[in-house]
Amino acid sequence: KKKKKKKTQESEGLASKEQTVSASGQKVVSTVPAEKQEKDKPSQVRTYGNGLVIEELAMGKPNGKRASKGSQVSVRYIGKLQKNGKIFDSNVGGRPFKFRLGVGQVIPGWDVGVEGMRVGDKRRLTIPPKMGYGEKGAGGQIPPNAWLVFDVELINVN
Repeated sequence: KKKKKKKTQESEGLASKEQTVSASGQKVVSTVPAEKQEKDKPSQVRTYGNGLVIEELAMGKPNGKRASKGSQVSVRYIGKLQKNGKIFDSNVGGRPFKFRLGVGQVIPGWDVGVEGMRVGDKRRLTIPPKMGYGEKGAGGQIPPNAWLVFDVELINVN
């Protein structure tokens, strides 16, 4: 029974890796298998050629609704500057943030990073300046050319 369970888990792991690569539609530079990482690290890390890094922190319901382009999504998040870890925005403890995915209502790093998440999934998005706020920065909180780190949890998909 244990052998059968282990084989099933391994094949499911492969299927999910292949699925995430094709679902994003962008070229993935590297995918780090879970076996080669320590227990406190995320189970899967994808690094894109433009610098965007998507780390899977926790998996939600296997049959949960998946976020896709055009869908209305609700998320909880914490936004930090990569340079010093300073939190510049968070809605944890407040209302979930709602937006339509893939239509430019949020920074490009979010449109790419949230796509494919299932309800309950948690991801860490490390977003390069070109996919964030770029040379202008934002609202005095985010300096020009800042790398951003967002911990995002998908709450709902409509």
